[in-house]
Amino acid sequence: MKDQTAGQAAPLEAYSPTSTLYALIFDEAVNLHRAGQVEKAEPLYRAVLALYPTHAEASYNLGVIYHAQRRLPEAVIAYRDAIFFRSDYVDAYSNLGTVLKEQGKRKEALIFYQQALRFMPQHVLSLSNLGVLLNDMGRTEDAVAAFHQALALSPDYEWAYLNLSPALLERGDREGSIEACRRAIVLKPDMPIAHYNLGASLKTVNRIDETIVAFREAIHHNPDFVEAHFGLGQMLLMQGKYEAGWPEYEWRWKQQDYQWLRNIHGEFSQPRWTGERLNGKTILIYSEQGMGDAIQYVRYIPRVIAKGGKVVLAVHPPLKPLFAAIDGVTITGLDDVPFPPFDVYCPLLSLPLVFKTRFTTIPTEVPYLFADPAATDRWRARVGGTGLRVGIVWAGNPTQKGDHWRSPRLASVQPLFTVPGVDFVALQMGPGRDDIRACPLPSNVLDLGEEIKDFRDTAAIMAGLDLVITSCTAPLHLACALGVPTWGMIPFAPHFLWQLDRSDSPWYPTLRLYRQDTPGGDWSGAVGRIAADLAALAKR
Repeated sequence: MKDQTAGQAAPLEAYSPTSTLYALIFDEAVNLHRAGQVEKAEPLYRAVLALYPTHAEASYNLGVIYHAQRRLPEAVIAYRDAIFFRSDYVDAYSNLGTVLKEQGKRKEALIFYQQALRFMPQHVLSLSNLGVLLNDMGRTEDAVAAFHQALALSPDYEWAYLNLSPALLERGDREGSIEACRRAIVLKPDMPIAHYNLGASLKTVNRIDETIVAFREAIHHNPDFVEAHFGLGQMLLMQGKYEAGWPEYEWRWKQQDYQWLRNIHGEFSQPRWTGERLNGKTILIYSEQGMGDAIQYVRYIPRVIAKGGKVVLAVHPPLKPLFAAIDGVTITGLDDVPFPPFDVYCPLLSLPLVFKTRFTTIPTEVPYLFADPAATDRWRARVGGTGLRVGIVWAGNPTQKGDHWRSPRLASVQPLFTVPGVDFVALQMGPGRDDIRACPLPSNVLDLGEEIKDFRDTAAIMAGLDLVITSCTAPLHLACALGVPTWGMIPFAPHFLWQLDRSDSPWYPTLRLYRQDTPGGDWSGAVGRIAADLAALAKR
């Protein structure tokens, strides 16, 4: 979604030859502002306020400049001043709401959008921005209503259609989301973000070729459109076009979401590694995405060591005990400050690019992670059982975007517990355990969730099981990395790793994929197929 702010500058004042000096200065500032010469306009607005301290428009226009320059605290002050000087200043209320939203102050932002609409209920900009905010707050239905109200007032307002699209997507109306994007594009064909949002909507229904076309069109209109490049990379990788996909995937580093490590450790002065021989140098490899991603791509570490380097591997703290067993590697936490000394660095998920991984050259050797044998024996005795021993995980990290679409939840997998001859072991950790209160586990499910301390425990339990059934989350990658037979419950619109229309994975030879039949919350088809195959396996 994208917020919009009110006009570039408040209008020129009408003045006559007898106009006051401040009015002449203000008009010159507005002309410069509209011409894009904000570095000249800013001091003139300040001069106006020195002559006329309660000049609301000058304060407002300073707010517009500060906002555009990402000087958000100064923008807040300027917009508040404009409102103080003119209590019915609708555009100032609206823009102040947007700045506060960008600062993460959603409740305050809501107050100012609502205030703008009290003064002018037909203020389309405030209605659209209010919709963006409401959707961010999880109030999807209210957001959709706000966008429809804006469009009723201004049927040709392309930004309302554009922002309506993600809200409809969140509501599960995928076709409506696609149509809203197309309406925005008809109104403004050269709007890059409309093409990008169209691609994002098409992806949810697996229309990958059309998604790629939409992302490329967004890039055509804005060659530096970071999210479009990143999205294009993922779609190319989904199609197995790794040579073209990995370079596009590198555009993630220009996204704000990927700056968090820099915020902790600052910019690295050392050079980035591009695959050359290391000749004894120390290389920092760091994970930058989820824990499942770290488990998947840690398979490349032996190849880095083979280049003659000493590896420092920085990972999420919960993974440190698990990865400590990797030979020849020093493990540190991503939040450990400072990192151990290093000569060069490389992000973990950039190693496929460094090693020129193609679809036919994916490293598939498993296991590449190993459980402690003594711990495995202890947990095997704890599990016991006389039937097929099957681990089960039904939910991932709820803070990850789209988790509600990828996690089947406990209620959806309960039919599996009726399959005869199976002893289930619940490996669920985190907030997904809350499901147990509403759906108590039957007697043939041993719940170890409260006994598991870390991924090292989970690995030891998995190593003693016959099979692991899991949603698309970190335990899936862990089971596969251990070489344990694994059945993955995959959402209709999958992560690019899983591609489309296949039940296996080139990344994990022990993995079988069970795909959701339709987008949304219905997992009955996939769970039904798992139950049938599980019954057959238990009989054997």
